[in-house]
Amino acid sequence: MNAFNPEIILYLLFCWVAGSVLWARVLGRMLGADPAGSGSGNPGARNAGRLFGAPAFLAVFAGDALKGVAAVVSGRYLGYPEWLVAAGGALAVFGHVFPLFRGKGGKGVSAFIGAALAFSPGSLIGFAVGTAAGLLPLRSATLAMPGGFAAWTAALWLSGVLSVSWPLVMAGGLVLFRHKPDFHEALRRH
Repeated sequence: MNAFNPEIILYLLFCWVAGSVLWARVLGRMLGADPAGSGSGNPGARNAGRLFGAPAFLAVFAGDALKGVAAVVSGRYLGYPEWLVAAGGALAVFGHVFPLFRGKGGKGVSAFIGAALAFSPGSLIGFAVGTAAGLLPLRSATLAMPGGFAAWTAALWLSGVLSVSWPLVMAGGLVLFRHKPDFHEALRRH
Protein backbone atom coordinates (compact mmCIF):
# COMPACT_ATOMS: atom_id res chain seq x y z
CA MET A 1 0.00 0.00 0.00
CA ASN A 2 1.44 3.33 -1.10
CA ALA A 3 1.50 5.73 1.87
CA PHE A 4 1.39 8.69 -0.55
CA ASN A 5 -1.95 7.62 -1.95
CA PRO A 6 -4.19 10.75 -1.97
CA GLU A 7 -7.01 8.79 -0.29
CA ILE A 8 -4.71 7.83 2.59
CA ILE A 9 -3.48 11.39 2.94
CA LEU A 10 -7.11 12.61 3.06
CA TYR A 11 -7.94 9.97 5.68
CA LEU A 12 -5.01 11.02 7.88
CA LEU A 13 -5.86 14.70 7.41
CA PHE A 14 -9.48 13.94 8.38
CA CYS A 15 -8.22 12.30 11.58
CA TRP A 16 -6.09 15.32 12.48
CA VAL A 17 -8.91 17.76 11.68
CA ALA A 18 -11.40 15.71 13.73
CA GLY A 19 -8.93 15.65 16.61
CA SER A 20 -8.54 19.42 16.35
CA VAL A 21 -12.17 20.02 17.31
CA LEU A 22 -11.93 20.71 21.05
CA TRP A 23 -15.36 20.04 22.51
CA ALA A 24 -14.59 21.97 25.70
CA ARG A 25 -14.12 25.09 23.58
CA VAL A 26 -17.28 24.36 21.56
CA LEU A 27 -19.30 23.94 24.76
CA GLY A 28 -17.59 26.93 26.33
CA ARG A 29 -18.64 29.14 23.42
CA MET A 30 -22.23 28.01 23.88
CA LEU A 31 -22.03 28.77 27.62
CA GLY A 32 -20.13 32.04 27.25
CA ALA A 33 -16.72 31.07 28.69
CA ASP A 34 -13.54 29.71 27.12
CA PRO A 35 -12.11 26.84 29.21
CA ALA A 36 -8.66 27.58 27.76
CA GLY A 37 -8.79 30.92 29.60
CA SER A 38 -10.56 29.76 32.78
CA GLY A 39 -9.97 27.24 35.54
CA SER A 40 -6.84 25.20 34.83
CA GLY A 41 -6.69 26.61 31.30
CA ASN A 42 -6.87 23.14 29.77
CA PRO A 43 -9.52 22.76 27.05
CA GLY A 44 -10.51 19.27 28.17
CA ALA A 45 -13.26 17.37 29.95
CA ARG A 46 -11.95 17.73 33.50
CA ASN A 47 -11.65 21.52 33.30
CA ALA A 48 -15.05 21.77 31.57
CA GLY A 49 -16.51 19.75 34.44
CA ARG A 50 -14.94 22.08 37.01
CA LEU A 51 -16.26 25.14 35.22
CA PHE A 52 -19.69 24.00 34.04
CA GLY A 53 -20.56 20.89 36.08
CA ALA A 54 -20.74 17.14 35.62
CA PRO A 55 -22.98 17.20 32.51
CA ALA A 56 -20.34 19.34 30.77
CA PHE A 57 -17.61 16.89 31.78
CA LEU A 58 -19.60 14.00 30.29
CA ALA A 59 -20.47 15.90 27.09
CA VAL A 60 -16.87 17.00 26.48
CA PHE A 61 -15.45 13.57 27.34
CA ALA A 62 -17.89 11.88 24.95
CA GLY A 63 -17.28 14.40 22.16
CA ASP A 64 -13.50 14.14 22.46
CA ALA A 65 -13.58 10.33 22.74
CA LEU A 66 -15.75 10.09 19.64
CA LYS A 67 -12.97 11.78 17.64
CA GLY A 68 -10.71 8.82 18.35
CA VAL A 69 -13.52 6.36 17.65
CA ALA A 70 -14.32 8.08 14.33
CA ALA A 71 -10.68 7.89 13.23
CA VAL A 72 -10.40 4.16 13.92
CA VAL A 73 -13.84 3.19 12.62
CA SER A 74 -13.44 5.18 9.40
CA GLY A 75 -10.00 3.65 8.75
CA ARG A 76 -11.42 0.16 9.16
CA TYR A 77 -14.42 1.02 7.01
CA LEU A 78 -12.02 2.13 4.27
CA GLY A 79 -10.20 -1.21 4.57
CA TYR A 80 -6.83 0.16 5.64
CA PRO A 81 -4.23 -2.04 7.36
CA GLU A 82 -4.32 -2.02 11.15
CA TRP A 83 -1.11 -0.02 11.56
CA LEU A 84 -2.65 2.74 9.41
CA VAL A 85 -5.89 2.60 11.41
CA ALA A 86 -3.79 2.98 14.58
CA ALA A 87 -2.02 5.93 12.95
CA GLY A 88 -5.42 7.52 12.27
CA GLY A 89 -6.36 7.12 15.93
CA ALA A 90 -3.00 8.56 16.95
CA LEU A 91 -3.55 11.56 14.68
CA ALA A 92 -6.90 12.23 16.36
CA VAL A 93 -5.01 12.39 19.67
CA PHE A 94 -2.27 14.51 18.07
CA GLY A 95 -4.94 16.89 16.73
CA HIS A 96 -6.38 17.30 20.21
CA VAL A 97 -2.94 18.14 21.62
CA PHE A 98 -1.80 20.20 18.59
CA PRO A 99 -4.98 21.47 16.91
CA LEU A 100 -4.84 22.70 13.34
CA PHE A 101 -7.12 25.54 14.36
CA ARG A 102 -5.94 28.43 16.48
CA GLY A 103 -5.68 28.06 20.20
CA LYS A 104 -4.22 25.87 22.87
CA GLY A 105 -4.64 22.12 22.65
CA GLY A 106 -5.60 19.74 25.41
CA LYS A 107 -3.84 16.76 26.91
CA GLY A 108 -5.46 14.11 24.73
CA VAL A 109 -6.82 11.66 27.30
CA SER A 110 -10.40 11.45 26.02
CA ALA A 111 -9.38 11.22 22.35
CA PHE A 112 -6.86 8.53 23.29
CA ILE A 113 -9.45 6.53 25.23
CA GLY A 114 -11.85 6.67 22.28
CA ALA A 115 -9.19 5.55 19.79
CA ALA A 116 -7.87 2.82 22.09
CA LEU A 117 -11.39 1.55 22.81
CA ALA A 118 -12.30 1.37 19.12
CA PHE A 119 -8.95 -0.19 18.17
CA SER A 120 -8.85 -2.93 20.81
CA PRO A 121 -11.70 -2.95 23.35
CA GLY A 122 -10.22 -5.85 25.33
CA SER A 123 -6.87 -4.12 25.67
CA LEU A 124 -8.54 -0.99 27.02
CA ILE A 125 -9.79 -3.15 29.89
CA GLY A 126 -6.09 -3.53 30.76
CA PHE A 127 -5.83 0.27 30.88
CA ALA A 128 -8.79 0.46 33.27
CA VAL A 129 -7.47 -2.34 35.48
CA GLY A 130 -3.95 -0.85 35.58
CA THR A 131 -5.29 2.59 36.43
CA ALA A 132 -7.60 1.19 39.13
CA ALA A 133 -4.73 -0.82 40.63
CA GLY A 134 -2.66 2.34 40.91
CA LEU A 135 -5.58 4.44 42.09
CA LEU A 136 -6.22 2.35 45.18
CA PRO A 137 -2.85 2.92 46.87
CA LEU A 138 -2.00 6.30 45.31
CA ARG A 139 -5.45 7.93 45.57
CA SER A 140 -4.59 10.06 42.54
CA ALA A 141 -5.94 9.42 39.05
CA THR A 142 -3.01 11.39 37.66
CA LEU A 143 -0.39 9.26 39.41
CA ALA A 144 -2.26 6.05 38.52
CA MET A 145 -2.33 6.89 34.80
CA PRO A 146 1.18 5.52 33.95
CA GLY A 147 0.15 2.15 35.40
CA GLY A 148 -2.89 2.19 33.15
CA PHE A 149 -0.76 2.82 30.08
CA ALA A 150 1.68 0.07 31.08
CA ALA A 151 -1.17 -2.43 31.58
CA TRP A 152 -2.76 -1.35 28.27
CA THR A 153 0.52 -1.92 26.43
CA ALA A 154 0.88 -5.34 28.06
CA ALA A 155 -2.69 -6.18 27.03
CA LEU A 156 -1.92 -5.17 23.42
CA TRP A 157 1.10 -7.48 23.50
CA LEU A 158 -0.87 -10.37 25.03
CA SER A 159 -3.62 -9.97 22.43
CA GLY A 160 -1.05 -10.06 19.62
CA VAL A 161 -1.71 -6.59 18.21
CA LEU A 162 1.17 -4.62 19.71
CA SER A 163 3.18 -4.77 16.46
CA VAL A 164 0.45 -2.86 14.56
CA SER A 165 -0.49 -0.63 17.50
CA TRP A 166 2.76 1.33 17.68
CA PRO A 167 1.22 4.65 16.50
CA LEU A 168 -1.31 4.48 19.34
CA VAL A 169 1.43 3.53 21.82
CA MET A 170 3.30 6.66 20.71
CA ALA A 171 0.09 8.69 21.17
CA GLY A 172 -0.13 7.27 24.71
CA GLY A 173 3.41 8.48 25.29
CA LEU A 174 2.37 11.95 24.11
CA VAL A 175 -0.55 11.94 26.56
CA LEU A 176 1.80 10.99 29.40
CA PHE A 177 4.29 13.68 28.35
CA ARG A 178 1.54 16.32 28.33
CA HIS A 179 0.75 15.32 31.92
CA LYS A 180 4.34 15.77 33.15
CA PRO A 181 3.56 19.00 35.10
CA ASP A 182 0.49 17.27 36.60
CA PHE A 183 2.67 14.36 37.76
CA HIS A 184 5.04 16.77 39.50
CA GLU A 185 2.15 18.61 41.15
CA ALA A 186 0.47 15.37 42.26
CA LEU A 187 3.73 14.06 43.70
CA ARG A 188 4.28 17.33 45.56
CA ARG A 189 0.81 17.09 47.13
CA HIS A 190 1.12 13.35 47.75
